[in-house]
Amino acid sequence: MDLAFERGDPTSPKGHALLYFRESGGTGKLYATYVIVLPISIDLVKYMPPFLANQVPQINAQELSAFAFPPMPEEVGGQASLESLVAARGDDLIFGGDVSTAQIQDMLVQVNDLVQEYAQRYQSYIQGAVDAMPVGATQEPEFIGGPGVSEVLFELMGERDRLAELAKLIGQLRFGVEGNDARQIQEAEDEIAILGRFLPERYQMDALLKSAKDPSRSGGDLAQLYLERCYKLADEDYTSLQDIEERIRVIESAS
Repeated sequence: MDLAFERGDPTSPKGHALLYFRESGGTGKLYATYVIVLPISIDLVKYMPPFLANQVPQINAQELSAFAFPPMPEEVGGQASLESLVAARGDDLIFGGDVSTAQIQDMLVQVNDLVQEYAQRYQSYIQGAVDAMPVGATQEPEFIGGPGVSEVLFELMGERDRLAELAKLIGQLRFGVEGNDARQIQEAEDEIAILGRFLPERYQMDALLKSAKDPSRSGGDLAQLYLERCYKLADEDYTSLQDIEERIRVIESAS
């Protein structure tokens, strides 16, 4: 299968790429997934108990070392946002063609075929680069800056999924605060900061984060209210929103 590289060199794939499709029928909607080729091969049997090892079917190492996540492409923003994202991250950008979102099985097969072709190209390129390096020669590793996997996943999520992720992270942050776990607090706070880039300002992320880090009971209550406020804004439920904002004012005034 011929890969349509829109960014990157097909003769020297980077090993990480955004693969996107256009919905057939002229809707203009784009769907994308993130392709990763691990730099090392994986022998799954090594990580299984001996009594299970013989029951595992033989699997091509490439099938384990190269994958797409999410396996089913998710709807994303426009072409410009995809190009900006891959430019900032240094990813390859590959167009997978037109698809029908109603044909789920066909989409999964198409993604898998493209992932395997991308992996084969990457392995050929890497093997050639290794063979061409003089014996004993060393090469300084290239530093690739930019955001991590979380930012890619948050970019691909819809707003409701982002709110669900926010609720989970706030729960983790509160758990760390109540247990005085500095590491967990920092990790959750970092993830929330990344997620906040993809949420509108009206959600008042600063106030939500400040409340969640307050170890007092009122801090927990405020964090829950600010989180509920986000959901009401997303649902455009302005009647319930007024009640929540009044409860927030009462708690903040008392403290």
